Amino acid sequence: MNSLRPTFDKRGFDKSHWQRQMHRHPQEYIRRKLRVIEAYQQGKSVATLASQFDLHANTIRSYLTTYSTGGFETLCQPEKRNQPKQLSAQQEAHFKQTLLTSRPTDHALMGNIWTGQLMCQYLKATYQVDYRSGIYDLLERLNLSHQKAHADYGNADPLKQQAFLDEFKASLLQADNTHAVVVYPGRRCG
Repeated sequence: MNSLRPTFDKRGFDKSHWQRQMHRHPQEYIRRKLRVIEAYQQGKSVATLASQFDLHANTIRSYLTTYSTGGFETLCQPEKRNQPKQLSAQQEAHFKQTLLTSRPTDHALMGNIWTGQLMCQYLKATYQVDYRSGIYDLLERLNLSHQKAHADYGNADPLKQQAFLDEFKASLLQADNTHAVVVYPGRRCG
């Protein structure tokens, strides 16, 4: 009646390999799978294991089948759960087009380039979607690349630029044959 036992016995059970897996995987859901395999190896039935671990019998059977067909490596694979999308496909396409064809200032946002924070603000204002994290995952899904953050310098103040030029001209005019005026890009020397 138990068709799991022959395939399980064929796979075998190596206690030292089991212990390595227990040390390698601190996640409780993986350790629970390993404990189920160890208890089954000790002769416990699926019904007993289901009761002991408070799991459905089909879950126990799936652990045993996974182990029997692929061993510890398959059994201990991390579970990947797809996160539900917050935007529809049409909204994602519109958002991508917005990023490619406009600037944040076109949408009443403070900034000249799209940053993660500004994209989150745009999504909240436009679609009432709150991205606390995952904005860069969204960009990846949209086949868009991004750069690491860097300073977003605003436009220079024209009055301050003119004042600097006036002061620089005055320094040049006051220079004599024994003095030199040296200016380093990005720095103001006097």
